[in-house]
Amino acid sequence: MRQAARHHMLKDKTDTEEDSNMDPSPDSENRSLNILMLVDSLGIGGTETHVLGIASALLGRKHKIIIGTSGGPMTARYQQAGLEVVHMPFQTDNPLYTNYTALLSQTRELVRERSIDLIHAHQIAGLKVAAQVSQELLVPLVLTVHGMFYPRRRLQSLIDSCAHVIAVSPPAAAWVRRHLGYPAKQLSVIPNGIDIKHFRPGDAPDFRRELGVAENEPLVTLCSRIAWGKTRVIEDTMSAVEELNGENGVHLALVGSGPDSPFVHAMANMINHRHGRDIIHFTGALLDPVDAYRAADVVIGTARVALEAMSVGKPVIAAGNSGYFGPVTPENFAQGWEVYFGDHDFLSLPSKTQFQRDIRELLRKGKTTEQETLRRLVAAHFRLDTVAAAIEELYYQVLDGQVEAKVAEIKGAAPKIQPQPAPAPAAKPQLPAADSEPKHQDSPLVSVVIPTFNRAEFLDQCLESVFAQTYRPLEVLVMDDHSQDQTEAVMAKWAEQAERTQGLTLVHYRLPRNLGFAKAVTIGYMLAQGEFIANHDSDDISHPERLTQQVQFLRLNPDYSLVGTNYEIFSDDFNDRKKAFLVRYDNNIVSCYRSGNHCVCFGSLVMRRQVVDRLGGLSSFLKGAEDYEYVARAIVQGFNVQNLRTPLYYYREHGEQRSREFYGMRSAISSHAREGAGS
Repeated sequence: MRQAARHHMLKDKTDTEEDSNMDPSPDSENRSLNILMLVDSLGIGGTETHVLGIASALLGRKHKIIIGTSGGPMTARYQQAGLEVVHMPFQTDNPLYTNYTALLSQTRELVRERSIDLIHAHQIAGLKVAAQVSQELLVPLVLTVHGMFYPRRRLQSLIDSCAHVIAVSPPAAAWVRRHLGYPAKQLSVIPNGIDIKHFRPGDAPDFRRELGVAENEPLVTLCSRIAWGKTRVIEDTMSAVEELNGENGVHLALVGSGPDSPFVHAMANMINHRHGRDIIHFTGALLDPVDAYRAADVVIGTARVALEAMSVGKPVIAAGNSGYFGPVTPENFAQGWEVYFGDHDFLSLPSKTQFQRDIRELLRKGKTTEQETLRRLVAAHFRLDTVAAAIEELYYQVLDGQVEAKVAEIKGAAPKIQPQPAPAPAAKPQLPAADSEPKHQDSPLVSVVIPTFNRAEFLDQCLESVFAQTYRPLEVLVMDDHSQDQTEAVMAKWAEQAERTQGLTLVHYRLPRNLGFAKAVTIGYMLAQGEFIANHDSDDISHPERLTQQVQFLRLNPDYSLVGTNYEIFSDDFNDRKKAFLVRYDNNIVSCYRSGNHCVCFGSLVMRRQVVDRLGGLSSFLKGAEDYEYVARAIVQGFNVQNLRTPLYYYREHGEQRSREFYGMRSAISSHAREGAGS
């Protein structure tokens, strides 16, 4: 059963002197514990580095730590730290049949023979085994959630077996609460621990020499796994460094490996070939990246990489799997923690322009006192021994059945107060003339293209939602594909409303004959006057903030050309909506279309005019799949696509939708492909 708990704030050490004796000593009254830590594999990554640090610190506090793992590149480092590593045959993240039976048998034997007091799991396969053994032998189980990458359904089926769960960041904790329904009273937020005595300022001339980078040439180090959303960060950074190299000779050291390495290597080779020399340098994954940090003028990374680099005293641009945080300063340090420095949440999406601007500015500033302040903040909040002491305390509380949920409270430096000039005397306010128009000089025109055919019963609600948009100026083009219902009467009503609506024009184009969806949309695109073109199906509804948020995204992220939104589904009752599961985000969008699937709601798209100028209109030869083909064609042409995570579009289900034709087409294509493969 889950234990009762009350919230408790994790206390931080305030003494940040590097060589001071602040290692908390274990309470002499507390007995040494036998802990079995299950780590599926020991690759080079943040999870494995975290476990190594915590296990080593607990070993120093007189506990017996046994590491159950299938092994990997970091095995030797674990053994060098004095940890006992027991090989366990983890083959996949979901062990089945004989593999699962063998793992269960070995884990039971370890628990019995080594008198294990507590099992601490870190990855999903180990958790599956530990959950079963914990229930059989009544040994308490603790899980650390290192991110939001765990398979949710499987984790949800196992997490109730845990006596307590540790999340390494606030977003990870929120994910566990929101998506798994795990109670806050059994969930602690304890961060990664950083060994500040190892990650300390110093020189690394050999690292630069091995790369062939001179001491007077600026060097940016990006340390990351080459996978997931991090690949986008790497791609944008390489593009930014290529342009900066022409300004002041900037080089980039890429430290890491992963499944996307071939793609990144190919891009780096093209850049180096264009310049006739290496400006992008690959080191591969490093067991210890401290020299890569020390040799750099700027470090780009996320999560513990960002913390380690700050501990070394380097300027850091935080960007990771979730998105872009930007340069870390003493003033935004606490805010960076709330998004785990771009790994578990983000402030904006990455772009070449952002990296170029921020790298240039940090190189211009050079070394400042900010780096020393940031190192002290890391020492105050993330020191390895302090984190290990918090985990040790949690172990004892779990064993005693009196768990106090811990929440790390991270504080940054107070913002600098700039002297303000004395206020000028207040001027008499100038009231606008009664008939003056609102000013939209800074807002580009958005053209909303609405194709419709015999949808009069839904068109009224559609236009109501478009007129209610907070964004102005708007051009609304209703492309009437020769409807035979009451569409003209509906349009006459809204034409009168448009005359009384500021910042909005409404144009009704009735086509001379029925041309079909693709041609109606294409004509609308060609007639549109806006800098941005927004899609909208005539039977759907938009949130009032939809266009405002999408235009804001495109203006803040110039590297993106198309943006859709998450959406919800309704039928007769708008208030009875359900979540849609089609939408994907970030690099998953490209992967989805490469595999022939669809993950952008076409009616929710807003795109730059350049997209239409290059692609033209929709193809009419794939009836029912025209929208899918258009997005896929945009991706092939090099346009970047994103979806906003907030549901800002409402999709109406009814019996005469084109999407039904799309899925019929997809089924036919898939069936044909299978028949071809079998022949």
